[in-house]
Amino acid sequence: MKVLLIKPRFENVFTKLSVITTEPLELEYIVAICDRNNVESEICDMTLNRHSVTKSVKSFKPNIVGITANFVHIDVIRKYVKQIKNINPDIKVVIGGPHAEVKPDEFFFDGVDVITYSCGFKAFESIIKNDKLDDVKGIYYFQNSKWMQNERELFDVSKLPFPNRAHFYQNIKQYKYVTMQPCAIVKTSYSCPHNCNYCFSTLLNNGKYICRDPKDVVEEIKNINCDNIWIVDDTFYVDKNKLNEFISLIKAENIQKSYSLYYRADFIANNPDLMRKLADIGVKMCAVGLEVIDDELLEKYDKMSSVNLIQKALDVLKECKITSIGLFMIDIDAEIDYFKKLYKFIEKNELYLSTISILTPMPGTKQYEEYKERIITIMDYKKWDFVHLIINPTKMSRFTFYKEYYYLYYNLAKLNLKAKILSPAYVKSAIAATIDFWFDALKNLGGRHRELLRRMEL
Repeated sequence: MKVLLIKPRFENVFTKLSVITTEPLELEYIVAICDRNNVESEICDMTLNRHSVTKSVKSFKPNIVGITANFVHIDVIRKYVKQIKNINPDIKVVIGGPHAEVKPDEFFFDGVDVITYSCGFKAFESIIKNDKLDDVKGIYYFQNSKWMQNERELFDVSKLPFPNRAHFYQNIKQYKYVTMQPCAIVKTSYSCPHNCNYCFSTLLNNGKYICRDPKDVVEEIKNINCDNIWIVDDTFYVDKNKLNEFISLIKAENIQKSYSLYYRADFIANNPDLMRKLADIGVKMCAVGLEVIDDELLEKYDKMSSVNLIQKALDVLKECKITSIGLFMIDIDAEIDYFKKLYKFIEKNELYLSTISILTPMPGTKQYEEYKERIITIMDYKKWDFVHLIINPTKMSRFTFYKEYYYLYYNLAKLNLKAKILSPAYVKSAIAATIDFWFDALKNLGGRHRELLRRMEL
């Protein structure tokens, strides 16, 4: 048996800039699972844009093709599936990943054979063992012209092997995270312990948050042949005992690497001693979900935070000499002066590596239920990339919202140029790409704005 594993390609203004290119960790886990079952496997990472899916399928001749899916990928996955079945209709196509876990029914289209919607690694292992599909928990499968659903199963993280990083090492120079290059990624937990109403991650693993043993994590990190590690949990260890154990083990093993990770503002603000310890073992960057600098909106999002708490967290990180990466979100009902307010906050706190998304209620979340009647791009998941308006703003036109949004990014790029955080070549290309993307967004607005755009292009 041969298994081909595909990571789909998706492009927007940020992916074109290649600030972040991550190894396909979920597929590397499956490669390790294939290894322990003596099954030959290969990864086709379309984000590296080396080969087409058609070429990979024809050359490798797989029996099974597994595709990992996020919400923005559904259209390109339709194309991949059609290409695969045109080559060989007997190839079994298996869809997994976050989108398949939360909205499996959206993959009920021609060519898909199995959808793993819970405990995907275990389900995939059962499939490559040729277990009868009606005995495999956590899947939908197409049989006798209809979709069949098997019972859900929770994920046992202790049963996972270490990922097989052969693909990463073969392409190591291409994988990076902002200023860390090359950079490997490590995952220590699944789902999220918090309940922010906009967050998609809390839905994963049926909402059950699970963590790996720190000994297991440190053993994995020790054996990664890369000096930079991005820990991609939605929040790193919140259990202080586990965190202290992790720190102690890194010291005991004398592991000399640089790390980037995620933490909430409240954890940082309330645990400056732990943040200092993390800095001591090599944590260089920390992404913080600040979201908004407005107490009413923070309460609306069930964030359990405040502007004062956010400021305290940023001060702690600065004192620890850990670079803050601010993760912000522009509320769809924001006033026009909020864009300037946010820029001043970013400038004041030197948050040069911030990302700013547009509020995008994700299916399955409480926020989605609140906004679903206002969504204007139902089923067009290419636009669900956090840089498109999928809801009409209420305090300004779409034209004005886009203008202010991309002007904010333009100013952020100039801040980076001044601070010399990223290379001048990158910042200049970021400015150009932002302008290009803004023009592209305006093309969809129609009427008076389309005519204005035509004149601007002239």
